[in-house]
Amino acid sequence: MSYWSPKKQPVVDLMPLIAMQRFHKEPKKSFGLIATLIVSNIVCVSAVCLLLGMTWTSTKMSVWITEFYAKERNRWAQIQTQKDLQLENLNIQIARLVGMQTSSPADILQLAKKISSILDTASGTQRQFLEQVMPEAIRIQVQYGIPASVTISQAIYESRYGQSALAVQAHNYFGMKAFAESWKGDSINMPTKDNGIATRANFRVYRDMAAGFQGYADFLKEGDRYKSAFYTKSGKDFLARILAAGYCEEASYAPTIKIIMQRHNLEELDDLLKQGANAPYQVALNKKSSDDDGSDKAN
Repeated sequence: MSYWSPKKQPVVDLMPLIAMQRFHKEPKKSFGLIATLIVSNIVCVSAVCLLLGMTWTSTKMSVWITEFYAKERNRWAQIQTQKDLQLENLNIQIARLVGMQTSSPADILQLAKKISSILDTASGTQRQFLEQVMPEAIRIQVQYGIPASVTISQAIYESRYGQSALAVQAHNYFGMKAFAESWKGDSINMPTKDNGIATRANFRVYRDMAAGFQGYADFLKEGDRYKSAFYTKSGKDFLARILAAGYCEEASYAPTIKIIMQRHNLEELDDLLKQGANAPYQVALNKKSSDDDGSDKAN
């Protein structure tokens, strides 16, 4: 037996084989013309879109700034106009109050006689109601130019001389309803009639008589609906104007109010604060009346 000896293994030379092997390397792919055009077009379109977007944004911003400035300017103009109107009304109120305070003893005596003649037209609870509401009605006439004759007559009619449930429970002497869009205070649901039909409605609630009469004045002063009625020379004229503006649609309302005026001589209060042509209150009233007459003729 013969054994294979490592020393006798044949030697194989691989160098010629390695030298003959070819090494192949893939060449780099070049960016083609078409691809270059596509990329360049995309870049150009993107740039144009960006430029258009910036231009549109700039235009919109300019328009918004212009509109904002115009709105702010109008708002400040309205605020200034309101301040001017408030100042004018304040001046008129001051003139009226000064006119009251500068009344002569004869004027005060005349005032007492008028109030006495009014109170003598009633008795019992009706007289007591007149005594209570007359100071409030006169105050409203002094401050807002609402004739006391109308204020008292409406309160008598709407509250039945203060005896209605609405007047007793809510100090609401004028039947003013509590609509959500114009009243944020307390309300009470009471039975009522609309055009002769029995129904229920929410009515305004006031803390006392003074607040109830003040609420009546505030209601008439809201907006411009009854603007033409203020500073009129008589209670009947004031009544006609607020009814024409939609205060009440009942046909019997105006005749009833006028009957109450006559029954209690309430028209005596219409010229309550007129102490003469040169009195501060009368000067302010004449000026306001002449301005209103001029605006009515222009219309």
